[in-house]
Amino acid sequence: MVDIDTLVPPVRPPYRIRFLGLVRDRLRRLNFDLWPGFATPIVLTAYTGLYGTLVLHGFHFFFNDTYAVILIPLWLVDGLRGSYEVLLRRQYKSDTENLKDITVVIACKDGEAVIGQTLADLRRRFPGDHIIVASNGSTDRTCEVVRRHNCVCLNIPDAIGKVRAIHYALDSVKTPYVLLLDDDTLIGDAPLPTGLLDQGFTAVAFRVYVKISTWVTKFQAYEYRKSADIGKRRHNKRATVQNVSGAIGLFTLSELQRQVSLHTGEFSGEDLQRTLLIHLSEERGGVVLADSVVLTEPPATFVQLYKQRVFGWFPGLYANFGNYIRLLVRRRVPLALREDAFYNSFLVVVLDILRLLALPIMVFYPAYFVIMYLSYVALESASYARCQGQRGSYWVVALYPFYGIFGLYTRLGAFAVFLYRRSVVRLSGFTFLDDYRRGNRFIKFLAAVCVSAGIAAVFALNVAYHYALFFTNVKF
Repeated sequence: MVDIDTLVPPVRPPYRIRFLGLVRDRLRRLNFDLWPGFATPIVLTAYTGLYGTLVLHGFHFFFNDTYAVILIPLWLVDGLRGSYEVLLRRQYKSDTENLKDITVVIACKDGEAVIGQTLADLRRRFPGDHIIVASNGSTDRTCEVVRRHNCVCLNIPDAIGKVRAIHYALDSVKTPYVLLLDDDTLIGDAPLPTGLLDQGFTAVAFRVYVKISTWVTKFQAYEYRKSADIGKRRHNKRATVQNVSGAIGLFTLSELQRQVSLHTGEFSGEDLQRTLLIHLSEERGGVVLADSVVLTEPPATFVQLYKQRVFGWFPGLYANFGNYIRLLVRRRVPLALREDAFYNSFLVVVLDILRLLALPIMVFYPAYFVIMYLSYVALESASYARCQGQRGSYWVVALYPFYGIFGLYTRLGAFAVFLYRRSVVRLSGFTFLDDYRRGNRFIKFLAAVCVSAGIAAVFALNVAYHYALFFTNVKF
């Protein structure tokens, strides 16, 4: 007997229904948290091409003195500051070490692949009960690895973020000092100068260098060395080191406990915020840089580096803009710290707007680019000569201006990410800034589209009305 159902072909839903279902499934898989960060470089590249074609009418090979005076300094601020810092070179700080006074705290999420090596390195110098790992919602075998090394594991079931995980772990600390460490940072035999905290300083930064594995990491190696050997070291005289790297930092327990109610809990720029809160304190003990070198694992490709800067580091620059302004207007702030605040708030954040608007001119007027390039390399050469130890090949300096343009792209992407995250948090009514991750998908979609469209509109208006002429005073 033949089943009649086998003779009737299955009824397929209408094409419109199938199409809508496909779109709905695709939307469910989209990560809106990444949209603004990846959309902005596309917008900037399109703006550069459109402005150069429609406004500048192609490439030009003449030179304008007035324009050069306005444009070139916009791109040489970093190099000029580096040369200035070379002249203010100072010595590192060092003192005695007492490991009994230190508890290591590591906030870690899904760190199974790297934390074993870090713990093995630490166990050579610390007993297991002086190493606390706050597993921040890990879904892998992080806790198993920690227990295998006989260290203290605090298994936090929900992903509450790095900062709140650190605060959670402070309740288990019994020593006066805390070494905050990333799960991929190796301290080796680097001295941990607790004597500096005994003197009254609030925190100690370290010379963080990167493990070189690819040619991309060589740019970062030079960048990190320049930051430690020149940028931070000059601040030791007044204990005004601006940022204790999130990779490693030695703090008094009392200061970290004081900041539990002050720190916003935001991951991006969490280390910068922690350091600025020290400098904003009424009883500022100060922050110094130790003569101790530790290694960290850097991104190995430009895509990984872009993600680190756009979704990790640079949104914190904009998140701490208010803290920089408070340092600028606060009384009895050391001049070096006030100068750093001015540089980061105005010479980076504000001037980036002009750099972005002027980018097409640098591309379509090669003469200006050549002048900028040669000047930048000359200024960086002074910094290169001052870096200690393995400075890397000079070709890194020769290509560093292009790395600077890459940095401009990452800061624009980070600004879009910063606006997106704030929008999601505000629209969702969340308390903690990092809770944007659990926002409603429709709100995330709306925020991502509005932020990306808003940035695109700013550039489009400059193509249509070229209001950048107001800043450059150049007529095409």
